[in-house]
Amino acid sequence: MNEEEPNLGKIQKVKLREGWPNEAADLTPWLAKHPELLSETLGIGDLEVKEIEKSVGGYRADLVLKGVDGTVVVENQLGHTDHDHLGKLITYGAGERAQTVVWLARSFRDEHRAAVDWLNDISEGTDFFGVELELWRIDDSRPAPRLNVVAKPNDWSREATRTRRAEERSPTKETQLRYWTAFREVLLSAEGPATPTKALPQHWMNVSIGRTGFRLAAATNSQDSWIRAELYLDHSVLKKRAPYRDANAYFEALELAHEVIERELGLSLDWEDLPASDSCRIATYKECDPTDESDWPKQHEWFADRLNRLHRVLAPRVKVLKPVDDAEAESTADATDPNPSSN
Repeated sequence: MNEEEPNLGKIQKVKLREGWPNEAADLTPWLAKHPELLSETLGIGDLEVKEIEKSVGGYRADLVLKGVDGTVVVENQLGHTDHDHLGKLITYGAGERAQTVVWLARSFRDEHRAAVDWLNDISEGTDFFGVELELWRIDDSRPAPRLNVVAKPNDWSREATRTRRAEERSPTKETQLRYWTAFREVLLSAEGPATPTKALPQHWMNVSIGRTGFRLAAATNSQDSWIRAELYLDHSVLKKRAPYRDANAYFEALELAHEVIERELGLSLDWEDLPASDSCRIATYKECDPTDESDWPKQHEWFADRLNRLHRVLAPRVKVLKPVDDAEAESTADATDPNPSSN
């Protein structure tokens, strides 16, 4: 009996210069338009572009971004790594007092990968990443980028530093760090679209959703005994990107489709405008005690389920979301639909 062969395409690697002929004129501006690729690849939360080709002494840093933990500096090149770019990487990181330094290249020579590892070994306040950039296509499709991390901070080598810092933290901060460290492993093992950032001693953890000014988050409140999974619309960031629009304009665009969104999620949501900050959130809550360590596994499973649901349903909408004002509200139901032609 003959079985039909599966209808599969052929994947092939594409030369980087087919997509970006020039580093400064093509690659750097493209990266600035797609900071979510770095954010998702490195797991460092949402990134906001601060400046392209920023002057640092007598040189120019390719890309400087604002991240959750501080400044992120990116040095990129379309060829193999070399000593010139390694020197620039260190210079720009020092000049910007960066918390994260990223070296993006076509391929890493062994000695340069070792250099990035060494920088991570000797540094306490800065994380260094080596990332290889590739382009791939299937059959005659458009090329698609892929980022591969080949050098990154070694958390185990920093155990002594973490231990010393833990001794300086309050018991509450130490508990928060353990809470999010444990949750991070649960979210990673869930293998959903939501990817965690670094665990920090605070009452929340952010999750990138692929657009600056919008983020998913998990939050806890031990005083009122609840946990919350949410989409947060940050007014301060959105106002910078669109001076004549605020978070409420985007919030209203989503709220127009609240019945469809809640049906797709299988959840009832709280739609909260926050007058004190002008930001907004769309959230789901669970009553529980975040300080009860025996209940953490259940809380973490709940978080992982809710954040992955929110990401699957809201990320495509957020990507194409347009702000609305009152005069446009009646005609903007399609502004929240990632596939308006299917209606």
